[in-house]
Amino acid sequence: MFAKYVILVAAMSAAVVSQAFEQIPWASAKALGATRGKRFSSGLVFINGKYVDPPYLVERWGTGIRINSVPVTGQVIDWVDFLKTQDSSKLSKTVQEAAAPAQASAPPPPAESKSDADALDDLFDDNPAPAKSTWSPSAAPRRKAAPPKPKSTAKYELVGDFVKNDASTALVKRINEQRTEIDGILRRGGFIFFGDGYSRVAGDARTAESMLAVLPELMQRSEDVNSFRAGIRSNGMVYINEILAGQLFNSKIDYRRLQDRRQKLKNDREWSKLLNDVNKPLL
Repeated sequence: MFAKYVILVAAMSAAVVSQAFEQIPWASAKALGATRGKRFSSGLVFINGKYVDPPYLVERWGTGIRINSVPVTGQVIDWVDFLKTQDSSKLSKTVQEAAAPAQASAPPPPAESKSDADALDDLFDDNPAPAKSTWSPSAAPRRKAAPPKPKSTAKYELVGDFVKNDASTALVKRINEQRTEIDGILRRGGFIFFGDGYSRVAGDARTAESMLAVLPELMQRSEDVNSFRAGIRSNGMVYINEILAGQLFNSKIDYRRLQDRRQKLKNDREWSKLLNDVNKPLL
């Protein structure tokens, strides 16, 4: 069930945002195919802060989701999980071990030393005193811990053709459910921000309208990213996280296209209202 207003799908990640999503394996698209809806022109799509003009075609492509052939997710379900649904005789498994990290050796105990006065006395003493030591049992090096075992990773490869079965079909269904959710939000006039570095942020048509009322001009007049972020906060757009705000500022040239989209949506509403008034029955 979708939230009525803003849907914050997940908290933002503090990771540095890269410019591309995790690659969707081509082998997964070859084996699983794609699930496509029909093109539509409602809603607003942003990918890493960049506005994408409609029409939109939302599809499941292999193990991920794309809009207009551009990935907007990484792998929703890892391709390896699909490979594990196949008969074990058709899988080639290679285990790779990474080298264990080097361990620093424990420092040796400090050398015994004497004070200058004791050393001078020893020169003239028939029975020199033993050297004083600053080392104590508590300072003895601890027993070396067992070296960490190298981490191993398993790589699976399919020998022959992928065979669909109940298990793989169930996994595809889970990806298709996410595709349907994204498709539905946009068809109802909502917006979605997709970003590599934070989970997607979405809102309904009412929130999209209020956002479009201020975002283009805010992008246009902000001189730096800090003033833009301050404007985001002062206008109550709390769903736009710090990373996303930086991406939007870097794409501020899109303000003109967003203004055009706002005007188009306004014209469509007025035209729809006019048609409804014309079609009302006369009393």
